Amino acid sequence: MLKDLAKGTLVKKQTNKYNKLLASKASAYDKWQRAREKEPVQEAEAPVQYETAENGELVPKKLPTPTVKVVPYGKVWEVQDNKKDETCVYLFVSPKGKLVKKAADVVKQYFIAHPEHNVVYGDEDELGKGGKYIHPYFKPDWSPDSYLNAFYIGSFFACRASVMHESAPEYDNAVRMLGGTAHKKGSVEQTGLEASLLSADVLFCMLAIHEHAFGKRTGLEFPIGHIREVLFHRNPEQDVFYGRSFHTSRHMLLSPATVSIIIPSKDHPEVLQQCLNSIIATTGDDNIKYDIVIIDNGSSAANRVKYGVYASRAERKNGLTKINYIYKTQEFNFSAMCNQGVKNSTGDYLLFLNDDIECVKEGWMREMLSQAQLKHVGVVGAKLIYPETDLIQHAGIANVRRGPVHKLQKMHDNKSHYFGYNRGIHNMIGATAACLMVSRKKFNDVGGFPEELKVAFNDVDFCYSMHEKGYYNVCCNHIHLLHHESLTRGLDNLDPKKMERLAVEGDTLMTRHNHLYNVDPFYSPHLTEDETISAIIPKEDYTAPEDIPYATASIHEHGIRGAREDQCLRIGCEYNGTMDNWLYGVTAKSNEEGYFLKGYSFVIGSDNAHFEKKLVLRLVQRYEDGAGPVGPKVYSFTPYVWYRPDIRVRLADQVNVDLTGYKLRIKKGLLPPGYYQIGMLAIDKTSRTKLINWVPNILKIKATN
Repeated sequence: MLKDLAKGTLVKKQTNKYNKLLASKASAYDKWQRAREKEPVQEAEAPVQYETAENGELVPKKLPTPTVKVVPYGKVWEVQDNKKDETCVYLFVSPKGKLVKKAADVVKQYFIAHPEHNVVYGDEDELGKGGKYIHPYFKPDWSPDSYLNAFYIGSFFACRASVMHESAPEYDNAVRMLGGTAHKKGSVEQTGLEASLLSADVLFCMLAIHEHAFGKRTGLEFPIGHIREVLFHRNPEQDVFYGRSFHTSRHMLLSPATVSIIIPSKDHPEVLQQCLNSIIATTGDDNIKYDIVIIDNGSSAANRVKYGVYASRAERKNGLTKINYIYKTQEFNFSAMCNQGVKNSTGDYLLFLNDDIECVKEGWMREMLSQAQLKHVGVVGAKLIYPETDLIQHAGIANVRRGPVHKLQKMHDNKSHYFGYNRGIHNMIGATAACLMVSRKKFNDVGGFPEELKVAFNDVDFCYSMHEKGYYNVCCNHIHLLHHESLTRGLDNLDPKKMERLAVEGDTLMTRHNHLYNVDPFYSPHLTEDETISAIIPKEDYTAPEDIPYATASIHEHGIRGAREDQCLRIGCEYNGTMDNWLYGVTAKSNEEGYFLKGYSFVIGSDNAHFEKKLVLRLVQRYEDGAGPVGPKVYSFTPYVWYRPDIRVRLADQVNVDLTGYKLRIKKGLLPPGYYQIGMLAIDKTSRTKLINWVPNILKIKATN
C-alpha cells in the first residue's frame, strides 16, 4: 500500500515536471516572436553610390532618407494616382489584422540597405486565443510562378513611391496575368472584377511587371525583396491569400511542341510496359508530339527481348511518334544514361521519367510543358503519390541543413499542408528526376547531368545548377502521377555500403555547391531544418545549436551499474560530427567548436514522461565488418531536451513522446581521440529501472594539436 502510494507520488511528480517543460517548449514560437518584436530596429548602412560632380570627379551620392506612409489595401488606387512624395515608401496593409509596431521602421531600413530593390514583402502570423501568436507563414523569397497561382504575398507589402507611379501603365497586363478582364481603373464596370481580384493583388502584379520580376534572374539576385521577419498579425482564421489560394488550373501552351521522354530501365519489362501504356493513355493533346527513348544498361537476354517486344507493340497514337530502344551493357550511372538518352533524342523538350512512374490523368504533360515553355523557368517537376494510397512521395525538394530532402514525404495528400505547399504550382530549388521536364536549350546551358554523381543527388545537382543560372525551378503540385518507388533500385537505407555511397555523393553535391549549404530561397530558415521531419512546420526550438552549453562528461569506469540492455529503448541518431561541419558544411576543416550530436530516443510501451535520458559513448575498435568495445568504460552526458512534435505524430500509439529529441555539444579535447559508439541510458525516475541501448553510429573524436 505504502509502496503504491509512493509510486503514485513519483508518477505525479514526473508527469507534472514533464507537462511543465512541454508547455514551455510547445510555445517556443510565441516567445521567440515576442522577443524579436522587442528588439530595436538596427540602423541600416546604405551602400555607397557615386555620381559625377561638376568638375568631373566621382563623389559619394547623397541618398534621401525615405519616409514610410501606411496605406490600407482598400485605398491603393488613391495613392497610385498621387505623383507627390517621390522619396516616400508606401506600406500597403490589409485591414484584417495589425502591423507589428516596428514594421514601418523595419521596412524603411530595408529600403535604405537595399537600393537595388523597389518592392518588398514579409512574413506574417495569426492572432490566436488570448492574443497568442500562432500559425506563422514563413514565405519563400520571390517566387513568380507561385505568385501567379496564389496571392502568397498576403497581408502587406511595400514599394517606393516613384516605382508605384511608373507602374501605372501595367494595369491591364496585371489583370490579364491574374486571370481577370481589364477595365479602366475605378470604373463602374470594374465592380465585378474587384470582387474576384483584390486591388492590392493587382497593384502588386503591376509592380512586379515593372521590376521585370517575371523574367530570368541575374544569377542568385532576386528582383523583389523579402524581409524574413513576421511584421503582421492576421485576425483569427483570416484567409492569408485573400481569396486567391494555391489551386488547380488548366494552362495553355505557348506553342505546339515536341517532347522526348527519356526512361532509364533495366530488367523491369512489365513495369516499363505499365509506364508506356499509361503515357499513351493519358497524353492526347493535338499540340504535343512526343517520342520515347529507353536506355537499358544491361538487362538479361530474356528481358531484352521483352523490352523490344513491348517497345514495338506500343500503339502509335495520342501524339506518340516513335520509341527508340537503346541497349548497352554498362554500370549503373543515372546521369550518363540520361545524357545518353538526350543525345539520342530530337525533342525541343526533354522529360526524364523513371520506369516505375504511372501516369493516371489526362493533361499532366500539357501542364508540365506549359511551365517548361516559360523563358524564366528551369526544370519542372510534378507531385508523386505512392500507389494505392494518398501518401505523398514527392512534392518538391527543399535544401535544409544536411542537404536536399523530400518535404511532406509519406504525409497524406487529402489535406492541404503548410499554406498549400502540396497544392497548385510552386517555385522550389529542385524536383526529382523521377519525373522532370526541361527544354533542351536549358539542359545544354547547364551541361546536362553530372556524370561523377552516378546514383544519388545527380538530379539535385542539375536543379541547383539551373538555379545558379538564374532560372526558377517549378514543381506542379496541382497534378500528380504514381511512383512505384524502390522498384528502380534498392532502398539506400537498408544497405550499409549504399548508405556510405549516399554519404559520399551527398558530400560531393555540397562541395560542388557549397554556397548553397543550408540555403534555400524557397524554404524559410525559420522552418524546421531537420531532414528527418517530413512535415513543414516552424522550428520546434529557436535555441541555436551553437548556443547550447557544452555538456560535462561523467565517467563510469566499469560501465553503467544496474543498467539492462534492452531493444525497447529506441535511438535515432540524425547527426554526429563536428560542429563546424554542421554550421558551415562538408568543406569546413576546422574543429574549434567541438562536436555536435542530435536525434531522438524513446522507450516503447512505457510512459516516456517517467524517464530521464543520458547520452552515452564508449570507445570502440573498428573492424572491416563492424566495431566492438575496447573496454567497459562509458561516458555519460545530460543532453539538451528537444521538442519533437513530429515524433508524437509518427508514434501516435506511444505515451508522452513530444520531448524525445536530444541535442548535445562536446567540447574539443574533452574526450581522448578515437572512435566512439553512440548509445542512450534511460532512467525510470518512478522505479529503479535503468535501460541502455546502442546504435551502430560512430562519433570520431580527432586528436587535438
